Amino acid sequence: MYFNTKQLYTPALEIYEFNERSLIVDTETLGAGTTTEIIEIAFGDASGRVVYQSLVRPVFNTIPRSSKDNRFERDELASAPYWTDIWPEVSELVHGRLLIAYNAGFDRRALAAACARHQHVTEERGWRCAMQLVKQVAGVKRSLPLADACALYGLPGGTHRAAADVHATYQLLNALKNSLKSE
Repeated sequence: MYFNTKQLYTPALEIYEFNERSLIVDTETLGAGTTTEIIEIAFGDASGRVVYQSLVRPVFNTIPRSSKDNRFERDELASAPYWTDIWPEVSELVHGRLLIAYNAGFDRRALAAACARHQHVTEERGWRCAMQLVKQVAGVKRSLPLADACALYGLPGGTHRAAADVHATYQLLNALKNSLKSE
């Protein structure tokens, strides 16, 4: 399975699940459909610390030209490690952990595609979606981009760079936790 758009539903995060046994994850990708590949990945813990971050050199997609509109420099991706180089550390990090992503369906498919291409097996405890929790708590019907969800709580949004989006998701989850306590 590469980038399967029909992967199983990822449930909304229950705020109590955001704890020391969970990790926030964010991926940035390149390509579409079966050629989607992770070009940056970051993980953060429940204390707000980014515990792992790496660029990933694309294999199936050409590295985009550097421009003021592009989030990634061509040179930094050209010299980045390949997925197989970072996999041992990523595998150890996610082992037995609950993975939380803002748009978990997207990040889950991206990670599954990267693993499937290289016959890697992840042993995470499961996935939860912070975006679905925001929809429930905020009472909105449509899915909000991370920046819009953060704005609801007066927080700066992510920047579409993995570590910054992990940090924005962490801040958002803390704001959600505080708003749920006050109810």
